[in-house]
Amino acid sequence: MIMAPALAFVSIVAAANTVNIYRESATTTADPNGSWNFVDASLSDSIRSFTAMDMAGNTSAALRPVNGTVVPPIASFSATPNDVFDIGGAPYRVETAGQSYSLTKPDAQTLRFEIQPGDHAWFDSGSVDRAEVDGSAGGYIPTGTPVDIRYQFMVEPNGSNGSFTNTARWFVTAEIHNADKISGVSTSPPFAIQLAGDHLQVVARYCPTDLDPSNDAGKLTMLTLWTDPNPLQTGQYYNIQIQANVSNTSSGYLDVWVNGIQVVNYHGPLGYGAPTYWEEGLYRNAGPAETVAASFRDLIITIGSTPP
Repeated sequence: MIMAPALAFVSIVAAANTVNIYRESATTTADPNGSWNFVDASLSDSIRSFTAMDMAGNTSAALRPVNGTVVPPIASFSATPNDVFDIGGAPYRVETAGQSYSLTKPDAQTLRFEIQPGDHAWFDSGSVDRAEVDGSAGGYIPTGTPVDIRYQFMVEPNGSNGSFTNTARWFVTAEIHNADKISGVSTSPPFAIQLAGDHLQVVARYCPTDLDPSNDAGKLTMLTLWTDPNPLQTGQYYNIQIQANVSNTSSGYLDVWVNGIQVVNYHGPLGYGAPTYWEEGLYRNAGPAETVAASFRDLIITIGSTPP
């Protein structure tokens, strides 16, 4: 399929098979699980249609024409803490421990994050481990503004035989974060995709505007909207789509799709009445002994509309 608005293809064939993409005469190879993907960064924005064929001669029907936007590359990359680089034309600030493994760029569309015990950013206490990029460097998403966020996410195994262990009490991988400088207090994110053990989980929070949204105040409401019943598949990219309107009124909403399946359909208050921003990476409580690494790629954020 094509993940609009990015010109990206994801499907399943026999393991290690070669897949030919017709129109661009390109090839890609399936991984040991039979998953394959193809992103063409050379195309300009326009309406396209494609077919694909594996080595057994199985040919897909022509994909319906899609008015696609090419995923722009990561530009001016720097792994230095507090430096700023661009993702999709928007600036992001590096918030890591500054280790050689903390943040790398395997290719023009992908960021790899890794945390080990004791890794925290320059502004953190020793109570957390962090390797993230912070989108507030480019400004905020206004309160009550629709936003569409699409990206792919993959966790690496950290045990034998492809296994994954996570003993953190809380572990955030991606979030729409509150503009705490405007609220005047530190908060937990109004929306987060997190890890609960070895399961993906979606949580949301809200608080009336005239109340203190900090955790210590005890005034916010937290909702666990979805926990994947299946364990995380390491080495496999998950296609994530989020559509949200962060408003702590009845106009708020949050819809989330994972691999094309809608897992959250929430309508109600969301957030704390302040602007927000996107943040991604790895962020957990300190204490766990395990190293965790994950990759994020093909991030596209559309503010002010929610395309289908």
